[in-house]
Amino acid sequence: MPRSRTTLAEDLAVARVVAPDLAERAARVVERMGDPRAVSPLPGWRASDVAVHLGLACTAYAAAVAGELEAGRWDAMVPEHPDLAQRVAVLNATTLASAAPDEYLAVPGQIRAAAATLVAALGKREPEEPCSIPWFGADAPLPVAAVAGLFLSETVLHTLDIARTSGQAWTVPPKIARLIISLTYPETIPRTVDASRAANLHAAVRIHVRGGVTLGVDIDGTRVRTHRDPPPGRTDCHIWVEPAAFVLTASGRTSLARQIAAGRMISVGRKPWLAPVIARLFAHP
Repeated sequence: MPRSRTTLAEDLAVARVVAPDLAERAARVVERMGDPRAVSPLPGWRASDVAVHLGLACTAYAAAVAGELEAGRWDAMVPEHPDLAQRVAVLNATTLASAAPDEYLAVPGQIRAAAATLVAALGKREPEEPCSIPWFGADAPLPVAAVAGLFLSETVLHTLDIARTSGQAWTVPPKIARLIISLTYPETIPRTVDASRAANLHAAVRIHVRGGVTLGVDIDGTRVRTHRDPPPGRTDCHIWVEPAAFVLTASGRTSLARQIAAGRMISVGRKPWLAPVIARLFAHP
């Protein structure tokens, strides 16, 4: 399977180029979403809830890259809990509960404005510069590249949720999926480990993304380390993935079995059976 070994800086530069068009297309889907009370694919969320969350997420991640995120405001809504998924769940519930009934109407403008802020800010930042994101932990900043990737991820995935709810066409472009994986997953994988499932697992895994990076994931119980395009070494399982399939599976928007059956995720190596085990270890926000 062919690969393209781009650097993190090169991928971040591409993200800066594609963000405005992605945001514009997403804004148009939100504008055409129809019934705001329609039930979305996300449990307990209506279409308007998804839209409001999307607007908040895009605005927050763009502000973080620009160094303008109001940490005090967010700190008050983020619970002290060791699990990232729990912190995010409480934060989402709190922000949606306080949203005005018609707040979703402002979302298209928020998405467009956030993309403009992100693009301007990325022109002044280096990929590895730290950004404080309260729900990821005050003492665990993310690099700028990862935050830009989260902007892309929130935009493409929640627009998909809205499109599915309202019967609109929307796909996850492989190019965008490759950027999300390259920019974000090396940082989010170690932070989203399911401790109960990883406790007794010890493995060296390589995830090869078609047309993109290879992610090395070294698991020693709950201690997980990632490597972008790692050098050759002992590997228990090689997993070859189509980028969009990987992003959709990691975010819970398609089933692992379906992607394996379609040939979009293939595992080889000494322990190929590790692939589905690995897939259940992490929950990407």
